[in-house]
Amino acid sequence: MTAIKRYTDEMIDAWVAAGHWCPERTVDYWRRNAQSRPDAGALADAQSAYTWSEAMRAVDGIAAGMVAAGVPRDGVLLAQGPNSALFVLFRLACEEAGVIPAFLHAGFRRAEIDAVAEKVDPAGAVIGADGRFDALGLYRDLRGRLPGMSQLFSIERNSQGLPSIAEFAQGPALPGIRDRRIRPYEMTGIVTSSGTTGLPKCIEYSCWPRLASGRVYIERLKITERDVVLSCLPFSTGGGDMQFHTTAQAGAKLIVLPQFSPESACAMIERERVTGAVVVPTMIARILQLPGLGGHDLSSLRWVTSGGGMLPYDIGARFEQATGAKIIQGYGLMDYGALASHGVDDPREMRLRSNGLLLPGTELQVLDEHQRPLPPGATGEICARGPHCNGGYIGDPSGVRAAWRDGYFHTGDLGHLTSDGFLVLEGRSKDIIIRGGQNISAPEVEMILCRHPAVADAALVALPDQEMGERACAFVVLRPGATLDFGAMLEFMKSQEVAAWKIPERLEIIAEFPMTAAGNKVDKRGLGASLQRSTRPVT
Repeated sequence: MTAIKRYTDEMIDAWVAAGHWCPERTVDYWRRNAQSRPDAGALADAQSAYTWSEAMRAVDGIAAGMVAAGVPRDGVLLAQGPNSALFVLFRLACEEAGVIPAFLHAGFRRAEIDAVAEKVDPAGAVIGADGRFDALGLYRDLRGRLPGMSQLFSIERNSQGLPSIAEFAQGPALPGIRDRRIRPYEMTGIVTSSGTTGLPKCIEYSCWPRLASGRVYIERLKITERDVVLSCLPFSTGGGDMQFHTTAQAGAKLIVLPQFSPESACAMIERERVTGAVVVPTMIARILQLPGLGGHDLSSLRWVTSGGGMLPYDIGARFEQATGAKIIQGYGLMDYGALASHGVDDPREMRLRSNGLLLPGTELQVLDEHQRPLPPGATGEICARGPHCNGGYIGDPSGVRAAWRDGYFHTGDLGHLTSDGFLVLEGRSKDIIIRGGQNISAPEVEMILCRHPAVADAALVALPDQEMGERACAFVVLRPGATLDFGAMLEFMKSQEVAAWKIPERLEIIAEFPMTAAGNKVDKRGLGASLQRSTRPVT
């Protein structure tokens, strides 16, 4: 049994009694639909499609294949690769087989993967096709260094001799597997942060708070079995994970994109007659850059949910005018879960200018710098608790204590509540940059830059950008007599084997850093202001 230590019996009992948590697992809703609507469409990607009954036969085969291959109950499987229907089925099969998937961002490389593996002690890995790097070679090397990591699987059929999830999906169910199933309120997955404070955190996920949040979205977005929902986000993100738990509860069809592009998203909306789509603000901005929206018919689209960053008002308004769909903003964090969302009936101005109403059962405090509660309208740090929260950080008890104080999760985000109860985000107190929904830890990148022999000191600052939301600009103080240009900096960062999204996209050489009035910190606000005044394009 893999319990989440942060959930006390009292917390679970209260959430169950209030009706927020129910004993059903996510896979139970898929099985229920397979019994009641076996021939209805359940799941599709660009290459394949499944009815509810076909999906469950595949899930049973995958679960049997993993058990027969020797994956132990409560064994952790690292999972990395593009979205696919098979990845969805693999995750459902993990609930049946009592296996815990740990989803890694597609951009993770050796530094991040090693850090995750050290914390979760994996029994194996599941690898999706990704032509951007030698994933198989990396994971084979990892297996050779970790005595407990014995299993390697590919998602697709392959020529490398690896057993595949695709082959398992064609196999028979395994009698007697029931005793291995994930039990109510155990951990059902691990999601890795994209690094708000350096190397990734490993966050304990359970399907029960996610299912609770999904039921709220179903009500607020009026999702039914007639809906088709497109997830443009990777399963390794909170938004992508959320749809996995939501659509089946309503009997809606789930469509997944292997990799987002404006053209592929619009083409899929037209092909599948998608009624709702899940994106981040960057994706909305990029879709709007398609002339005539690429000539695609998007008339089926009722709503588009936007999270992972603040959506500029004018971009949201332009999207609604161009498509006729409603922008539905929400707010949540990988580390915590869902906090707030809009509904399709909320007033347009509130949908475009705020991040929604709190999810039922959520208790929220807005605190000042002295940890004192603030009234509506006053800006402070957003802190929350309730039935939609995730667990703690694996192998990081000090991180759990720092994040969860006095029973509340301290988000590091700044905002306020309106008198009507709508949450409005205003910025971040954490030193992170959000590039297209991915978090970049400024201290981590600064430390890496300072490894370069030419660099005396470095500061990473957010450069506002219409497409990505923010890009990273590195301000560097050089050592005496040293030189550094953008190309050399780029090659050095690549040599450090960090995720590509963390690499700065602009370099500024500066003689010395401006300091705050106290004289003990670099004035990053001043550096950021100098970027705003500059008209020079991103390098």
